[in-house]
Amino acid sequence: MIATREKTPKKPKGKSSFATKFLVGINLFTIVLLLLSYLALYISPVKFWPIAVLGLAYPVFLLFNLFFILFWLVFLKKYFILSLLAILIGFNQIKTLIKFTGSEHKLFQENSIKVMTYNVRLFDLYNWRNESGKTTRNDIFNLIQSENPDILCLQEYYSGSRQNADFSDSIAKRSGYKFKDIQLINKETKVLPFGLAILSKYPIIHSEKLLYPNSKVNFCQVCAIKIGNDTIIVMNLHFESIKFGKEDYNFVSEITNTPSANEELKKGSRQIVSKMRNAYIRRAAQVETVSSAIKTARLPVILAGDFNDTPVSYSYRQINNDLEDTFVDSGKGLEQTHAQMLPLLRLDYIFHSRKFKTIEHYTINKDYSDHYPVVARMILPG
Repeated sequence: MIATREKTPKKPKGKSSFATKFLVGINLFTIVLLLLSYLALYISPVKFWPIAVLGLAYPVFLLFNLFFILFWLVFLKKYFILSLLAILIGFNQIKTLIKFTGSEHKLFQENSIKVMTYNVRLFDLYNWRNESGKTTRNDIFNLIQSENPDILCLQEYYSGSRQNADFSDSIAKRSGYKFKDIQLINKETKVLPFGLAILSKYPIIHSEKLLYPNSKVNFCQVCAIKIGNDTIIVMNLHFESIKFGKEDYNFVSEITNTPSANEELKKGSRQIVSKMRNAYIRRAAQVETVSSAIKTARLPVILAGDFNDTPVSYSYRQINNDLEDTFVDSGKGLEQTHAQMLPLLRLDYIFHSRKFKTIEHYTINKDYSDHYPVVARMILPG
């Protein structure tokens, strides 16, 4: 008897395997997350704060979709079109994250000014870096001196009054600033030695403190600065921080295999979610206060500071509606301004009125603070 070989049944044409369907499902899920992250630009956290968290995760969703584009192209599947279309819908957001072309450092150009913004973390008052008791305060002073910006905006400024020293005087003497404006926190009728500072090589002819409706600690500093025959407005701000403590970053690692571990996880998670919710909602009101001031300003505006928010956020869009981001104009590569958190986290910005022209933008990757200083040079109007 002759044995016959049974033929393996052929898979019907056009029918996808289970693995393909599963991957398509994951791909569609990442596409939905990417599309939802775009909404963080338009929906105020006051109305629905969780959408802001998706905006924070935009770079992750973007990378997943780029992966799927390459994956489907390798296997010659047309599904790559899905992720491609999702990315193209929010294509303008990519340039706030990465720039493939930018300006080279320009030492000098006539009728231009150099601006630096820097969250100095109280000049390392509490020695957070803990390097054999060595403070980074002098490193910060030296960095400012070497960069020598025309206008310097500092957040989390510490006046040094507890040590009977004025740190703004130290900076001014080293870097040649003739004019300065220091705005400190007024809390419960008591002036605290912390706040915001603007140091300038040009005359500061007027200054004021723009208060937020929901914070006694954070505010915006506004100065009118005369440069030649022109006067400009410089705004230095600090928006609400999430205020993550060490316990928030490490609570998961502290959970042990005990019956209470799940309860500790829930407690830590609730604490983090609560802090994020409060910060996003507070920032929404704060940015609307600043945005309103920009709209009513009769002079060209330069705005700098620590937003504590990413470019895919409600806060960023409210400012970008009226001003231009110097990184988008003249930055290059991937920019990260926070030194101790997630990679590619851009929280510090310099914006300006459209009458200015940015000719240089860069970030200095020196971790003397938990933020990197951001520098921009721009040509004055007219």
